[in-house]
Parts: sequence; C-alpha cells; structure tokens
Amino acid sequence: MNKWRLLLPLLACLLVTGCWNRVELNDIAVISATGVDWKEGNWVLTYQVVIPQAISSQGGASNSAAVNVFSTKGPSFRSAVSKASQETSRKLYFSHTQIIIVGQEAARKGMAPLLDTYLRNHDSRETVSVYLSKGSARRMLEQLIPLEKIPGAAIQRMITNEEMNSSNFRQMTIHQVLLDLLGTTHATALPGLVVSGTNENIVRAEQLSHTSTPSKIRLSELALIADDKLVGWIDNEESLGVMWLSNHVKKTTVPFACEEEGEAHKNSSIRITNAKTGLRPQLSGGKWTMHVDVTASGTLMEYNGEGDLSKPEQVNKVATCIESEIAAIMEQGWTAVQKHKVDVIGFGDAIRKKYTKQWSKMSGNWPQLLPDTEVKLSINVKIKSTGMSASGFKKEQKKDGG
Repeated sequence: MNKWRLLLPLLACLLVTGCWNRVELNDIAVISATGVDWKEGNWVLTYQVVIPQAISSQGGASNSAAVNVFSTKGPSFRSAVSKASQETSRKLYFSHTQIIIVGQEAARKGMAPLLDTYLRNHDSRETVSVYLSKGSARRMLEQLIPLEKIPGAAIQRMITNEEMNSSNFRQMTIHQVLLDLLGTTHATALPGLVVSGTNENIVRAEQLSHTSTPSKIRLSELALIADDKLVGWIDNEESLGVMWLSNHVKKTTVPFACEEEGEAHKNSSIRITNAKTGLRPQLSGGKWTMHVDVTASGTLMEYNGEGDLSKPEQVNKVATCIESEIAAIMEQGWTAVQKHKVDVIGFGDAIRKKYTKQWSKMSGNWPQLLPDTEVKLSINVKIKSTGMSASGFKKEQKKDGG
C-alpha cells in the first residue's frame, strides 16, 4: 500500500501534458534586430519586428515589407522596453534577436547598460552579434536589403560571408564582447555599418523591384572600444592589419606587386586559405618587444609578372613579394592601434601569460605603454598552387607572337 502511495503522484505527473512556460506565437512580437541610440538624455531602443504573414510561403504580398520598425525611449534600458506596451498589442520577444546595432553617440556614452542587461536577463542570448553605426542605429534597422526579407538576418549573413572571404572584420557576439571588456586589457573592436551610396532610404518593398538600389547597408570601418566607450574608428585596410595581428584572418585575398616590375601596381593576387599568427613578448632593458610570427598559405589567383613560375626560385621570389605586402598591411594596423592606444590585438594578454609579475605592476598604465612597444614581424608564406599556367598571360602572348 505504501508503494502505491509513492507511485500514484509519479503516474499523475506522467499523465499531465503541456508546457508550463509555453509561449503562443500570436501573443508575441518576434524581434529580429535591436538598435540602441542615445538622444537628449535618454536611451532610444529600436525594434525590428518580424511580420509572420509577410514571410510565410502561403501569404504575404511581394510588395509588403516583412518587418515593422518602431522605437521607445527611457532613462534606462528596461524602462524603455517596458514602454513598448503603450504602442504594440504583443509582448516583445527577444530570444530570436540576431543582431544589435549601437549608434555612435550611444557608444560614446557607454555600452555598460547594454552589457549589464544581457548579463541579467534570462531571455537574452549571448550569441547575438554586435555592430556599431556611424549614424543612427534606427536608420540602419529601417533599411531593406536586396535578396533577404528580414534585414537583421541579412546583416548577420553579411558578417559571416565577410569572415570567410575577406577577413577585414570578424563577427563579434555579446559573449565575445563581454570576454574582451572583462578581460586583460578591457578593450575590443566592433565592425561598423554605414549606408553607402546616395542619402535615399530604402524603406519600401517596391524600391527593391528595381535592378539596383541607390543606397545600401555595408560593413565599413572598425570601432575601437576601451572600457565600455567608443574611442575611435580605423579604416578597412587598417582593420585588416588588426585582424592579421590578432590571429583572426580566416580567408582573404592579398593583391601584390611583382618585384621585377619595379612599380607599385598591385595587379597580382593570392588567395590566402590558411593563416596563423603567434605572439611572443620579450622584456629587455625595461622595454617591451613583441615578436609577431605569421604563417600563411594559399593559391595564386592572378599573376602578371614576367617570371617563370615553373621554376622554384621564381615561386620563392613571388612568396617574398606577398610577405612584404602582408607586412605592410600589418604595419598599417599597428600604427592605427598605436595612435588610439587601445590594445585590441591581445599584446597585453600575451605579456600577462608570460610575465605575470611584471604585468600586475604595469597593467594600469598599459594604454600609455602600448605605443612604445617594438613590433618585429616574421612572415612565412607558402604558395600551394600557381594554377594551370606557369607564366603570365602577357609573357605567353609574347611567346606566341615571336
């Protein structure tokens, strides 16, 4: 009898169906992207809400936008979010948010409230990607993007495509931003977004019916964050140098000038498919030196030199030219970091791991000490394939012409 008394509650639990915390789709507004701006002493939060009917396969006219964008404001993040109930019939649902765009003024004010919100709320995802906008974050969320119905998802795909093709920028999630800003140097770097082309906004679906759009969202410039505030921007070429220095190059194309040409025309290129950067700090005479060792390999995609690539010595010469070009890119990135005194490369972390005692004494002054660090580059490039031709087109043409 006692056994049955114990088993009956268990059997009752098995018979109960349903989820205690279920969420009905008709009761929520799914947020695909969020914007953060600072205006007139208030946080302005912008929400890009997905319209299910517009993206379903059975409904939704082709000339209707798949998202609706609106904003709320308040002295704090959560107070701004709570005001959304005053203008929407559904509860905001952030669990499917893919990206956050922070406006430039909000970033200068400080990103601490945003990061604190993500640390405290269970419905916030740390895998959300973070971007900075040189203008208003709301304007970025209002723009429609060709080929994709949901702009937030399009921007997310854009950074994934960029990482695997050019490596000028890397995807930065809330999780990674938190690791960086709570880490050794309290610094991070975020990809920037701009509206390029004309000043016309692409906010109506019918504008996408043309073969080209007058303006579009694009990745542009890298934002440098120290503590939790924006301190400056660096351009795309400098950003690529930072990616090389910090071991974040996955795949990229490097244009270079052939040595024998005697001119700065970069009309040859290699597709880098493998790259690795290692940092080796050294303390000598009270001065820091950072040895940066790079190994890379790839396939020659264009070659307009006069050399014969069937000869190993010529391949080695071309590899040397590529190494010089990569070194120049890295030096550009280092110069930009020196100027802003923000260690987004990881030099401080490398020193902390090898020289723990010295780091504990100087960590507070690292932004001032960083520009005086001497950087020594060692680059080794291996050309895995030169393609199906042993020489350039012009040389082959000369041969055939006698």
